[in-house]
Amino acid sequence: MNKKLSLLLYCVLIAGLLALGACGDEGDDGGTTPPAPKAWEGVWLSAGADVAPILVDLFDSVRITMDANNTITLESHVINGAWNSNPGVYSVTESSDGDIHAIDVNYTSVEQEGIIQVWEASPDSMYLEVVGTVPDSGAVPPTPADGFGANQAVGASNIQKYRRVN
Repeated sequence: MNKKLSLLLYCVLIAGLLALGACGDEGDDGGTTPPAPKAWEGVWLSAGADVAPILVDLFDSVRITMDANNTITLESHVINGAWNSNPGVYSVTESSDGDIHAIDVNYTSVEQEGIIQVWEASPDSMYLEVVGTVPDSGAVPPTPADGFGANQAVGASNIQKYRRVN
């Protein structure tokens, strides 16, 4: 009986190992599911009345592409002219108590600080207000606590409104 019991236990062990090995990983991504995109990631266009008043005499449209890898491309279209492109990197510090976040942008020739807000619409919309810090523009960067248009030097004239293109 001892031999039969050993053989039975051995068969159960083999069957269990086979069953375990037959389990696929169709539902298991191994922890590699990419995180959901951040609200600001994508391609954004500001044109017409959405162009910030401080820029409207120079540009008729501005396009920003913000990627998940924190690269950014600012493309501005000079009135009656061509598109100019300025690549860089960005970082967003998310607010713990609201939907206005701090943003730092480093382009090839300028660094900016400011705030960003995205909201669902049709299409999604984004406000961006940044000021040059390198070289120093003399303007104080807006903060999430202060909100948009709070800078007394530029007020609401520096708020750029974008609509999601992609």
